[in-house]
Amino acid sequence: MKERGVGTGIFLAVLAACVCWGIENNCTRKISSKDPLEIVLLKGIFSGAGSLCIGLILGERVQFLWSVFAVMGVGLVAYGLSIFFYVHAQRLLGAARTSAYYAVAPFLGTLLSVLIFRQLPAPLYYVALALMAVGAWLSAGDRPLFRRKKKEVPQEQPCDRQN
Repeated sequence: MKERGVGTGIFLAVLAACVCWGIENNCTRKISSKDPLEIVLLKGIFSGAGSLCIGLILGERVQFLWSVFAVMGVGLVAYGLSIFFYVHAQRLLGAARTSAYYAVAPFLGTLLSVLIFRQLPAPLYYVALALMAVGAWLSAGDRPLFRRKKKEVPQEQPCDRQN
């Protein structure tokens, strides 16, 4: 049986991660006009250093030198290329559209895992998939969802003054 506080702690951790991700996306948007490679290098250095510090604080130690290079290779592909393409897309599409498309990625990962492991997800997954697909489709459009009626401002007519 789960303790009551464990679920709350997990919820708060996920919520904090989402808030941090949102802040990071806004910061990235502000610098997205810069060279994407520079952005990836800076973000990678600081993210890697932060992860290293967390690992050392938690007592993790490097046992094999080759594992450092393996982790760096995975980080290059999983984080570096991902951020590079994200920043490039953000420059071309804008922050909202890029985030909407990016949010669909976990569902594509799930589809890939279904093909690899031959195990279907829970029914609630399909509800979430439909909602995310609709959200991405709506975000991709250039038109607003709701149209406001514009108040017509009477145009001034030129005066026919004779001086």
